[in-house]
Amino acid sequence: MTLSRRGLVHLVGQAGGAAAAYHTMAAMGLLPVPEAYAGPPHLPPGKGQRIIIIGAGIAGMVLAWELRKAGYAPLILEARSRPGGRNWSLRRGDTVEETDSVQRVSWDAGPHMYFNPGPARLPYHHAGILSYCRELSVALEVMSNDNRGAFFQSDAAFDGKPVRNRWMTNDIRGYVAELAAKAIDQNALTQPASLEDKERIHALLRSFGALDKDMAYRGSSRSGYSEPPGVAAGKTRTPLDLRGILDAGFWQFETNFGEGWDQAATMMQPVGGMGHIGQAFGSRLRDVIHYNAVVHALRRSGDGARIVWRDAKSGREQITEAQFAVVTIPLPVLRDIPADFAPETHAAIAAGDYVRAVKIAFQAERRFWELDDAIYGGISWTTRDITQIWYPSGGIHAPKGILVGAYIWSNDIADRFSALPLSSRLNAALSDGERLHGSYRNHLTRGISVAWGNVPFSRGGWVQWNQEAGRAHYATLLEGDGPFLFAGEHLSYINGWQEGAVRSAHYTLQQIAKRFSD
Repeated sequence: MTLSRRGLVHLVGQAGGAAAAYHTMAAMGLLPVPEAYAGPPHLPPGKGQRIIIIGAGIAGMVLAWELRKAGYAPLILEARSRPGGRNWSLRRGDTVEETDSVQRVSWDAGPHMYFNPGPARLPYHHAGILSYCRELSVALEVMSNDNRGAFFQSDAAFDGKPVRNRWMTNDIRGYVAELAAKAIDQNALTQPASLEDKERIHALLRSFGALDKDMAYRGSSRSGYSEPPGVAAGKTRTPLDLRGILDAGFWQFETNFGEGWDQAATMMQPVGGMGHIGQAFGSRLRDVIHYNAVVHALRRSGDGARIVWRDAKSGREQITEAQFAVVTIPLPVLRDIPADFAPETHAAIAAGDYVRAVKIAFQAERRFWELDDAIYGGISWTTRDITQIWYPSGGIHAPKGILVGAYIWSNDIADRFSALPLSSRLNAALSDGERLHGSYRNHLTRGISVAWGNVPFSRGGWVQWNQEAGRAHYATLLEGDGPFLFAGEHLSYINGWQEGAVRSAHYTLQQIAKRFSD
C-alpha cells in the first residue's frame, strides 16, 4: 500500500506529537523553516559604486542603509511621497488614496491616536527588524496580542452572543483533557505504561484541563467568573456547551492563535505607531531617496540597468543607469512595468498571488472596551466579515482612542469590501461590530478604510505563494535576472512580516557582495 505524505505526517503526529509532525513536514519541504539571524552580511568596499533601488519600503531602505555604510552610493526611486511602503501609520491630517477615492484623516491629535493599516506587530524573535529598531532608536513597547479577556462571537453558537476568550479556550482544554483521561482509563495508550506512568499522566491531565478528582471537567476559574470574587468567594462560570463550542468553530485556529510561532508573546510595537520605523529610516536616508519617482520601464543598457522614470511633481521623464538595480516593489505593481526580463522572470512575477487585505479603524469618543468590558489590548474574533476587532495597547485609560474595527485577509471577503463605497464599508464594519459590543456604533466616529488591493504602488497586502507557484518560480526571482536583482517580503519564507523584507534584503546584499567580488 502506498502511503501519502498526509498519511505519513498523521502517523508521525500520532506517535511523536505535534513537534515530530512539524519537523517531518519541514524535512519534506512542506513548511518554511526560518534561518537563524546572523545580522547583515559583510560587503566589499563600495568605492562610490552606484546601485539603484526601486522602492523605499523596508527592504529597499535596509539595502540602502547597509550599502551606504559600506561605501556604495545607493539611490532609491520611490513613487510615493513618503518612506516605508506598507510600513505606515495614519494620524490626523494624513491622506489615504485608493484607485477611486481619497480619504482625509480627521481624528483628534495625540501620540496614541494612530492606526497601522499595514504591519502592526513585532514578534520577539524577529531579530532583524528589531535590530534596526535598536540601531535607529525606535522606541518599542509591549503589545497585547492574544487577550483572554477579549471575545469570540459566532452567529452559529450561543445565540450569537459573544463569549470571553478565556471561557471558550479553557473549556476546550478541559473537555480535551477529560477525553484523554477516559482514553487512558480504557488502556488506549499505544505503548505499555506502568501504573506510576498512568498516575502521572492522570495528574498531568488534571492540571492541564482543571479536572476534578473524578477526572471530569465541570468548569474552572480559568474560564472566568459569573460572579467575580471579592468579599464573597465568587462563582465560576458554568462550562460552555461542547456542541456550541464545536459549532462556533474557533477551535480550528483562533483559540490556539497565541501559540503560533509568529503570534506568541512577547509581541511588541513602536511607541506611537509602526510607521516610526519607516520614518526613522527615511530621515537618515533623506539624501538617498528620490520621492514621487514613478518608474515606467526597466531596461538593459549593455551589461547594466537603465531605469526610465517620471518625476510626478514636475512631470519630467528621466533616465538613470547603474551596474545593478534592485527591485523591491510588490509583484502586482512590477508586472505592469515594461521590463527587459527573461520569459521565466516575467512568469515568476505573474505567479505571485497577493492577499488583498482590508483594515478599517474608527476614532472612539469613549474607550468603552476598557470601561465596560475590561478589555485592555488584544483581539476579539468573529465569524462575521470583519473577522477581528483590535483594541489598542497604547493610551490605556486615555479619554479616547483608535479602534481597529476590521482586519480582513480572506480575499473573497476583502474583494467584496474593496468594491463597496467608503461609507458602505464603514457601515458594514459597524454593523458587524455591534454583534460583540451592543453600544458599539454610539461611541465610534470618523472611520478610515484601507483596502490594500486598491492602494496604488502596493495593490495587495502581502504575497501568498501557493506550493506549486513557489516551487516553480521562487528560485527564479531569488537568482535575479542579469543586472536586476529582487528583494522584498515576497522573497522570503516570512511573508507578510517586515522581518521577511529584512531577511530578503540581506540575501540580496550577499548577492551584491558576490558580484563585486567576482
